[in-house]
Amino acid sequence: MPHAVCCDDRNHCCPTGTTCNPLGQRCIGEDEQHTPMRKKKPAKKTVERNEFNEVLCPDRSSKCPDGSTCCMLEQGTYGCCPVPNAVCCADMLHCCPNGFQCHGQFCSQNYAKIPHLRKFSSTQIHRKPAVDFIPEEEDSEESSESTEDAVEEDDINPIGCGVGKTCPAKTTCCKIRGVNGEKKAMCCPLSNAVCCENTCCPGGYHCVAGGKCEKHARTMRTRFWSAGENEDEE
Repeated sequence: MPHAVCCDDRNHCCPTGTTCNPLGQRCIGEDEQHTPMRKKKPAKKTVERNEFNEVLCPDRSSKCPDGSTCCMLEQGTYGCCPVPNAVCCADMLHCCPNGFQCHGQFCSQNYAKIPHLRKFSSTQIHRKPAVDFIPEEEDSEESSESTEDAVEEDDINPIGCGVGKTCPAKTTCCKIRGVNGEKKAMCCPLSNAVCCENTCCPGGYHCVAGGKCEKHARTMRTRFWSAGENEDEE
């Protein structure tokens, strides 16, 4: 309710213009009318997201994947709890699902007790310039060269890219709209690339405004898989 009176027990509230009576759990108005005290509900946290539905952390320089929660880590940076609307524990290492409380190595809710969750590292918001398509005259020359060598090396066969067009081996075919709105096939010089409007990005990146590529927010699983690898393969 708007402009409510917060009661001293920190659990209830009353309408504006009334007084809390915690003993009878009533709200007393100036006309001596009594109404029941209202129990407060937990406030919902506002979660800021980008256009890819990734969760932006408060430091504005890191992010977590959809379905997770930003939580502060011991070193002062943000990590990701692998559940939405999570409770971040005071030890800055663990977290609990929404509605649970942090108790040592467990998350508790009434009489229920489950193991706590461990956070994983957030992804730094990193942007780099997008990659230009191969000029059409160049990709035609390279495709013909690849065709000549295809008999000896099967893994460098050209890639079909629409009617009468091929891209060199180990590139990506991108279907875009031309200046006049016509469909056009272009070749990105990267394999498994993400096709943008007029450029392309490496796999694992989003196309963003200004001709830039932004790295995806990695999930906990992909972080485990890539353990030991260099994260910033720029």
